[in-house]
Amino acid sequence: MNIKLNPSNSLLVVLVATSLVTLGACQERTALLVKDSSTSIAIERTGLDGEYDPSGLAKRVAKAFSEDPTFKDILTIYVAQNNRNIILKGSISDRNLLEKLVEAAQNAEGVSKVDASQVEGF
Repeated sequence: MNIKLNPSNSLLVVLVATSLVTLGACQERTALLVKDSSTSIAIERTGLDGEYDPSGLAKRVAKAFSEDPTFKDILTIYVAQNNRNIILKGSISDRNLLEKLVEAAQNAEGVSKVDASQVEGF
């Protein structure tokens, strides 16, 4: 194969290669900064994958609910958080099921208190 480059094409190739190397270095540095800062994230602000997330605790509790087959048919409970406190909102017809939700929420890492006073219907 015979490839011929004119001078203007050579410059373009060099610029593209330089840009990719610079971009790679920036991404590597950003990854290091993120890795270093992740060690100081408060447990209630730690997301599902260890990243910073202001609703991280609520998302982890909601994930625990979604993974438990006991709660598969519940569509009317919402999970919120205030620091390390979980707030359950919505409606549910079975008090025993609500108690199981509260217990599951309390078992999530980082939860200090679970408030179910905003759940109605039983």
